[in-house]
Formats: sequence, C-alpha cells, structure tokens
Amino acid sequence: MSPRWTSTDMYAFDCRNQGDSAVLNKDILPDTFDWYWYATDILRVVDAFGLQKPVGVGHSVLAEVLRPGTFSAIVAVDPTMFPSSFFIISPLDDNPMSQLTLKRRDSWKDRAEAKKKLLEKAFFRAWHPEALDLYLEHGMLDIVNEDGSTGITLKCPKFQEAITFACEGTAVNDAYEQLQELRIPVHIVAGENSDINLPELVEMKVEQCRFGSADVISEAGHLLNFEKPQETANAISAFLDRIMDSGDSGDVDAERHKARL
Repeated sequence: MSPRWTSTDMYAFDCRNQGDSAVLNKDILPDTFDWYWYATDILRVVDAFGLQKPVGVGHSVLAEVLRPGTFSAIVAVDPTMFPSSFFIISPLDDNPMSQLTLKRRDSWKDRAEAKKKLLEKAFFRAWHPEALDLYLEHGMLDIVNEDGSTGITLKCPKFQEAITFACEGTAVNDAYEQLQELRIPVHIVAGENSDINLPELVEMKVEQCRFGSADVISEAGHLLNFEKPQETANAISAFLDRIMDSGDSGDVDAERHKARL
C-alpha cells in the first residue's frame, strides 16, 4: 500500500450474526437475514466511534443511501448488487449456496485438523496462506463437547451463513439501483474470475455511478481479498491516492478509471 495509508486509522467489525458478533449475540441470533442490516450496523459503528466522512470499504453502498453524506468515498469489493431484471435471490429452501452451506462440515478437533481438511478443497487452496491462517485463528471458536472433549467450530454458525445467502428483502437490487444517487466516488474492485461480477456487470455498475471507477484483480474470484490480499489492498490504496490527489470527485468521474492488476 501507499505509505500515506499504512498509518491511517482503520475500523473493522463483524456483522451482527458473524464472527465475534455472532459469539456475543449467540442467544439472540436471527432466523432470517436482511442485507439492509449491514447498512444499519455500519451506521451504528460510524456513530459509536464518531467517525467523520470515512471511506467505506465493503457493504457501504446502502449505508450511504440510508444516510447521504456519511462517507467521503466507497470501495465496493466484488459487490453483490444487481438490477432486479438480472438477479433475484432465492429463498432458503431453494437457494443452492444456502443448501451447500448447511451440508458442510463446521467443527474439528483442532485447528491443525481444520487446516488439513480445508486444504483438501480447491476453494480454500485458492486463499493466500496468511489469510487462511488468520481465518483459522480468528474465525474459529474453541468449544467443549458434551463428552468433555475439546474442539473448534465456526464462530459464524452455518445456519447464519445460509440465511445470509438467502437474504430477505430487496437490498441487493436496491443497492444497484441507488448507485446513481450517490454523490461521492464509488470504486469497484472485482475479481477477474468472479462468478458474480462478470466483465459486463462490472461495466454496468461503473456506468450506474455518477463518479464510478473499477479495478479487476487478475486470477482472483469473488473472495479476492482472501485470495489476493496484497493486490486488493494496492487497488484500494491507488484509488484513495487518486481521489486525494485530485481533490475533486469530478476528476475521478471524467477519468472513468478501469485497470487490470
């Protein structure tokens, strides 16, 4: 990353039903999920820390829609947002991603076994080794089984991941439609091999923005931040450099930057 950003304050949090938040909220986890909750959770974090005009990275589009002026810019990392004519999410029972999630293994005797088993799958072999190690360290929870033996399980219960894939409501469609209303720079970082952001979709999303731009990370899929973390960070850093150096979002709009990294 550019040296100007390595000492910048950065805030990250787990959505209410994932990671450490899922552990904290284990007794009040939802039975359904609406992706608008990402937006409301983001706004609560912004307010709790008193952040002024931060750059939103991730699921920030709808937060800006709900409260315009919250962010100075947004980086959407392989965003799951589509026109309603193109994509509608299936309910839990008919959603293939949800059903696969419910069937997968979610507990192991220790992190060594978990790593060995995960690396048997091409999905996880595509991850950067450091990203996988961090997932094992911070995405797993130590548990004591009913027989007194110890083990680990996912902090995000697989049912919670399943209902997230089968989100209720129209958030994924609303996010796309509302891109045109955002008055700040929006930069899309997509994976070259992403199955949800084909080249024509990336172009559609950029054109939907007033001040849109995009980078495509070579040899990366939807989870590009796990597969190519350095390249993803470099793309974000370069975008921040451009908007800081231009001092004017209009310059970003005129550029319509698109790069392949």
